[in-house]
Amino acid sequence: MSDIPSPTLLGTIHTAKEAASRLKMTRRRVITLGKRYGCCSLDGRNALFSEQDLLDIWQIMRAPATATKRPTASAIAFYTADASYKDLLRKDQRKIDEKRRLRKERETAERERRLEAKRQATRAKLDARVAKRGAALEAKSALRAAADAEPLDVNNRDPAYWTEERKLRLRDERIARLSRDAK
Repeated sequence: MSDIPSPTLLGTIHTAKEAASRLKMTRRRVITLGKRYGCCSLDGRNALFSEQDLLDIWQIMRAPATATKRPTASAIAFYTADASYKDLLRKDQRKIDEKRRLRKERETAERERRLEAKRQATRAKLDARVAKRGAALEAKSALRAAADAEPLDVNNRDPAYWTEERKLRLRDERIARLSRDAK
């Protein structure tokens, strides 16, 4: 006897195009899934699919459950009239709801704590910046006061004497004097 199973055990053999039309997919997608999960037979470049291969591909494509929510009492009430089971479900649901509420409170408190820490850090940076600007302004005003204490030598023709600060002071004094004379 040969080891090749009889065609009756394999069922119908489908080409990739037939399998794709049956599964409502593209031909390329059916071939890719068949090769990836070993759900096809290859004859050279041709992919062939048995009925079992199509069922296997269909099972591979099934979406996993996204929720593990327990059945609620109202859902069970339709199927059972057992009051104690309903009470147990209600108690379980209350516990779950209480845990969820406590978790949300913890998360909210943690979020507020992080936000307050960020606010304090921002306030500290702002205070440091304001203090730095204040110190810079005080230093400038001290320099100006020291420079103002020394009178300008208007008759000095030395270019090294006439720095930008002295030129600005001379200009400011002239503008002030002209504005006083104009009044």
